[in-house]
Amino acid sequence: MKISLDAFLDRTQLKSLPSLFVSSPADPPHVRRGKRIAAVLLVIALLGAVGAVTALLHGHHAMGTTSEVPWGVLIATYVYFVVSSTGLCLVSSLGHVFGFKVFEPIAKKAIFLALVTLTVGFSVIATELERPFLLAKLAILTPNPTAPIWWMGALYALYMVLIGAELFFLFIEDHRRSKIVGAISVVAALAAHSNLGAVFGLSHARPFWYGPLLPVYFIASALMCGAALIILFVWLGDYFGNDRKVRPENEPLLNALRQLLALFIGIVAFFTIWKLITGVNGGHYHKYEVTMASLAGPMFFSFWVFEVLLGVVVPLVILFTQAKKSFGALALSAALPMLAVFVMRYNFVLGGQMFSLKPVHGHLGETFHYQPPFKGSVEGFLPYTPSLTEVLIVVGAIAAATLLYIGGAKVLRLNPEVRHG
Repeated sequence: MKISLDAFLDRTQLKSLPSLFVSSPADPPHVRRGKRIAAVLLVIALLGAVGAVTALLHGHHAMGTTSEVPWGVLIATYVYFVVSSTGLCLVSSLGHVFGFKVFEPIAKKAIFLALVTLTVGFSVIATELERPFLLAKLAILTPNPTAPIWWMGALYALYMVLIGAELFFLFIEDHRRSKIVGAISVVAALAAHSNLGAVFGLSHARPFWYGPLLPVYFIASALMCGAALIILFVWLGDYFGNDRKVRPENEPLLNALRQLLALFIGIVAFFTIWKLITGVNGGHYHKYEVTMASLAGPMFFSFWVFEVLLGVVVPLVILFTQAKKSFGALALSAALPMLAVFVMRYNFVLGGQMFSLKPVHGHLGETFHYQPPFKGSVEGFLPYTPSLTEVLIVVGAIAAATLLYIGGAKVLRLNPEVRHG
């Protein structure tokens, strides 16, 4: 079978990519506004590239991490991106894999964005690893199948290949193969992301993470992110490409996603409640203290305001009241959980490391050793503040993912013809 790049690649649009950042008087106001935003995102992405180079050259010396808090905001950002990728794959499969017609039109866009977010996620964790190519070589030459983190890399590498193949078959309109590969991609996505949850959940030394809940909880939050991201890229595409109006053909899709998003937010809220109950019940060492740090301690604001209020309460109120009347309100109800999930992942990664695993001295000078069950008196929480390098990488990665999707959608003809009304 001979495949030409011109079948799905628009060479004219490829050459005109710089025009994404430069406005002209002929552009409608909403298009000029979009180009100004794209130019700002380009600057932020370039600053992120500077941060990435700094991290690769200087390693953890350029970060706020320490020997006792070795995982920082870059790990949380990596998890955030792969959560998004997994969710996009799972939700988009409802159309071309499982036959729900209303979801079929977004298959290419969703799988392409899943590939973009996964690639950017890998790039973020590469900057955190300092020597990512050495790790890749050792993972292949000296694999350790007993380590969940090795399986995480292997499964996500397989998942990346599969969604790339799925996207290819969607482009050439080979629906039989795209359905087969899509079904396998769903299995790979579930395996990879639940295994990512197991990387934390099998950490016996970190009681806040340890337990069988996390693999399932990660899948639930991935589904929520997938539905939210699809709502956002459909609405934003129409806002900036269709004179701020949702195309009539997209309305049934957005209404279906509204119901899915409400369901997935409810499931995540259910898991969050039980995570709190198991954290408080029994006063388990470390787990109880970190849970209380969320409920009434140093993570009080980020938990109650971001995770609960903006991540659950406000979106559900909008979804059941305003989102039926306004697609702009629906987009807001999707953007808020995406913000909340980032804070949720940050709190989760840092929460598991809040207590030292080293010997700790009590108020009388006695030494407590970490031997479960640890009943020592811990003097406060371990400090961590992201460095400027880490902050640049995080915001740069989000900007880069946005630009890669916008530019890719233009070059790959993923968007309908623009109409100015």
